[in-house]
Amino acid sequence: MVVRRNIKRTVRMGIAVLGVILMMCSCGKDKDNAKKTESTESTESTESTESTENTDSTEAEKDTESEKGTENAKDTKDTDAETTKKTGRSKDSKNKNLLAGMERVEQYDFQGALESFESALLNNEDAELTYRGQGIAYMGLGNYAEAEKAFLRSIANAQGTPTALIYDTNYYLASAYMKQGKYADAEQIYSAVIGLKKKEKDAYYLRACAVLLQGRYEDAVADFEKAFSLDPGDLELVTDAYVEMQAAGYAEQGKSYLQKFMTQKEKNLKDGEKGIIYFYLEDYENARKYLDPFVNGTDAKLSLILGQTYEKLGDMNYASVVYQTYLGSNEPDAAIYNSLGICLMNQGKYAEAVAAFESGIAMGASDYLQELKFNMIVANEYTGNFSQAKTMMQEYLQTYPDDARAKKENEFLKTR
Repeated sequence: MVVRRNIKRTVRMGIAVLGVILMMCSCGKDKDNAKKTESTESTESTESTESTENTDSTEAEKDTESEKGTENAKDTKDTDAETTKKTGRSKDSKNKNLLAGMERVEQYDFQGALESFESALLNNEDAELTYRGQGIAYMGLGNYAEAEKAFLRSIANAQGTPTALIYDTNYYLASAYMKQGKYADAEQIYSAVIGLKKKEKDAYYLRACAVLLQGRYEDAVADFEKAFSLDPGDLELVTDAYVEMQAAGYAEQGKSYLQKFMTQKEKNLKDGEKGIIYFYLEDYENARKYLDPFVNGTDAKLSLILGQTYEKLGDMNYASVVYQTYLGSNEPDAAIYNSLGICLMNQGKYAEAVAAFESGIAMGASDYLQELKFNMIVANEYTGNFSQAKTMMQEYLQTYPDDARAKKENEFLKTR
């Protein structure tokens, strides 16, 4: 089965922070350099202690004054600037292995990145950033248990006052918890940040996701609605909440968010926004009505939703035209190539689908690279090119060894 990601933002797991780390940092407690070179056993002991202290400190911090959330570009820049400041960019930087690992992460070469980070640790380079990089690489490989350990070690090596980098690492840690089904642990992190930043809409949104997955519907609704109140004009936040509610079996409640947004903002909504709302409301005729004018546009998201609208209406041929029109007049887009390939497969045009996936892969690093590679394997199977599919699968498993779906598909390929 091919893979297509839901059209929803990937919320940055970025500013939640363990209560104990914030308390330590706010008191100006710096960790000495020896901490950076502790053995694995010593580090893991520290992690366990800090995690326990965090649970106890969260409640005490709940009345702390808050600040605005940091999913926006400013916070990303703050984190990047801090990383640059800590590592330097010159060729003779003492953190050269760390920098090499970071560059490999940006290129989605996660296995190579891990090798660089291991060298960084052996050469006593910045431990906080190196472990953080390890965690991100493990996340990319789908090894969330190791990612969790790496992020905890990064936090254990943090120094000084709270920084955007520390916040960002904790966001990643919460994401690793969520990926492992440790929803209560992720909830603790989001609760900690809400205690410190009461206007952090993303913390409310993410906590809603965590508690929803624990079956606490009423708590999730309260958090979603609090997030909406903090930024009433954020359509993306509302559509994301709908997707989460739908996945949990509460589609009607999710639709009520969309309908309320439409009613309250109707006079100010642009046609593209109306089309998006109608798409999620499953009113595909109205979605088409408002999105059709964008068929020759430059907005990749609108083109994706317009194409998928036609797929929902059963017109695979025109959906392909929408995707191809966008690609013919705009910069290449990996998500568009992925959707085009899937659409072509649904039409039985497997060779053309292979070409679409190849084009997306040829773009290099992207958030869709793993999906494109997997879908190309499946497309080759449908063309009967099992030899190529097997070769690609072995390469895929070397890069993503923990992908359960791929392991299952590989068992099928062994019979061919």
